[in-house]
Amino acid sequence: LENLPAIRSAITPPGANGQPEPISPVIEDVNDSREEAGTITKVTDALKWGLLLISVLLLVASLLLVGNTIRLSIYARRREVEVMKLVGATNWFIRWPFVVEGLVCGLIGGLVAVMVLFLGKQTVLDPLADTFDIVTSEPTLSFAKLMIVLLATAMAVSAIGSGLTLRRFLRV
Repeated sequence: LENLPAIRSAITPPGANGQPEPISPVIEDVNDSREEAGTITKVTDALKWGLLLISVLLLVASLLLVGNTIRLSIYARRREVEVMKLVGATNWFIRWPFVVEGLVCGLIGGLVAVMVLFLGKQTVLDPLADTFDIVTSEPTLSFAKLMIVLLATAMAVSAIGSGLTLRRFLRV
């Protein structure tokens, strides 16, 4: 959108008489669609902010779900945690199994998300790629790298949720 004037002047530079003349006889008229481009930009920006808000809400929901799962696990084993604290176990010695449990839950959840993403790619995106050229454009991130990022993020969110939940329960 910002380059429209430069593109217009490149396509229709000033001629010998000082008036803009197209660079090719094929070009009859250059339309300036700033209003349409501005509308597309506004809609795209609104979608970006909306998706960012949804992502933040899903991240918070994930942290709360993992925290609740770990809280239930701690509650089920609260006597063992109390005994370990009373015999002198450090907080990290007690915390480590719960963090590992959170990591495993995050890994399983991330694998489910990757499988859903893969199935969606196979059933929706790949058939559309034959019809629409925009779908077949150069990918910004390969599927393997995206899978690794998703799994790492799921595990990190689970580990953070586990660690934050345990802080309260380790005070005996």
